[in-house]
Amino acid sequence: MKLHELQPAPGSHHPRKRVGRGPGSGHGKTSTRGQKGQRARTSVNMPKTFEGGQTRLTMRTPKLRGFHNRWKKRFAVLNLTRLNRFKDGAEIRPETLLEAGIIKDVGAGIKVLGTGDLSRKLTIYAHRFSAEARRKIEAAGGSAAVIEVPAPIRPKTKRAKNQPKPAAPAPVEETPAEGEATEPAKASKKAKGEKAEKAAKPDKAGKAEKSEKAVKGQAAPSAPDSPDSTKAERGKKKS
Repeated sequence: MKLHELQPAPGSHHPRKRVGRGPGSGHGKTSTRGQKGQRARTSVNMPKTFEGGQTRLTMRTPKLRGFHNRWKKRFAVLNLTRLNRFKDGAEIRPETLLEAGIIKDVGAGIKVLGTGDLSRKLTIYAHRFSAEARRKIEAAGGSAAVIEVPAPIRPKTKRAKNQPKPAAPAPVEETPAEGEATEPAKASKKAKGEKAEKAAKPDKAGKAEKSEKAVKGQAAPSAPDSPDSTKAERGKKKS
């Protein structure tokens, strides 16, 4: 190997594509755009699934049909053939599988399947085992231990519907001290007396006005003029 024989790895170096630099380059004149048309113009922005106007394939294909359980538990599947790399008497736990790179994610748990043969005596801790996997593990002298996952505790809440509102609590009466007990009572009596007097005053004034009107209406009529007074008035008029 000499310096002039050094070459990059095949496929690692891509030469730059220079367009519009004459016919000798193979990318001159039309610059790989071809003759006239929509794709030969600038600012062409068509979706990748465009098919000339007909219904696209992505729209012709049916949507996902059927029932898809969004709460389905997805377990990390582990076959027995992948456990032969461990030594005899080893304990296999989810942590050891993650460290070894056998599984990427535990998910809802680990389920061991009986695909392949197991030639090691192992103690395997997993969340689920198939019947065939359990039989092969025990036949090799190992044991299968189930990891129990406690169910999440969720409080059961019931919404009250059309229930009457709770009654308001009764007012608490404060018990005053011995010395202060008489003063509020006296003050309340005085206030009541003042209110009664104010209410009685307008009644008395109204009654007085009514009595005055009655007295004026019942006043005696004026006495008739005497004959002497009438004669004197007539004499004055003649004079």
